[in-house]
Amino acid sequence: MKPQRLTLSMKIILIVSLLILAFLLFELLFRPGVVRHALASAAYKRGNYRQAEKTWSSLRDPTDGDPIPENSLGQAQFKTGNYDESVNSQAAALKEKGKVAQFHYDRGNALYRGGKLDGALEAYRSAMLLDPDDQDAKSNYELVLKRQGYKPPPPAPTSDKKQDQLPPPNPPSEEDQEQYRNQLDALDQQEARDRQQPGQAGPQGSGKWW
Repeated sequence: MKPQRLTLSMKIILIVSLLILAFLLFELLFRPGVVRHALASAAYKRGNYRQAEKTWSSLRDPTDGDPIPENSLGQAQFKTGNYDESVNSQAAALKEKGKVAQFHYDRGNALYRGGKLDGALEAYRSAMLLDPDDQDAKSNYELVLKRQGYKPPPPAPTSDKKQDQLPPPNPPSEEDQEQYRNQLDALDQQEARDRQQPGQAGPQGSGKWW
C-alpha cells in the first residue's frame, strides 16, 4: 500500500504549527518574562490573585524602566486586600512612568481602601488632570469629597442684604479652596467639550468599585 501524500491544506497546517511552536520556544528561551507575564495575567483573569501576585512580584525590576509589572502587581495586591503593598507597587510604577492616569487611579483606589482619604483625593485629582475624560476618577473623587464632609465656599452676600444680617462667616481653609478649584477645573473640562460637540457621546467608564 502506497503511503498517502499530504494535501496542500495539510502542508499549510503543518507549516503554521511548526512556526507557532518555534515562536513559543523562542519566547520561552530568550524572553521568559513575557511568558511569565502572560501566565500571571491568565491567573488574574481566573481570579487566582495570589498566584498572579507571586508571579508579578518575581518580575519586578526597578532598573528596566517597565512599569507594567509593578502596576499589575499593585492590582493583584489590591484584590487580595494588601492595600499598603498595593500603594507601594503603584508608587513604583509611577516612579518609572508618572504620566499614566490609570496608575494614579489604581493608587487612589488602594489609598481609599486603606483609609487614606487625603492621599486618595490627590491621586484621583492627578488622574483627572492627565485624563479629564476619566469618569471613574471623577466619580470616585466626588465620593471621597462627600465622605470627607467637604462643602463648597458659601456664596457671596447679595447687595439687598446687610452684612450684619448674615451669619458669622466660616470659610474653608486655603487648602480646601485649592482642592475645590482643582476639582472644578478637572470636572468641567469634559462638560465644556460636550457643549462644543453636542452630538458626541461621552466615554464609557468601568463603573465605581466601592
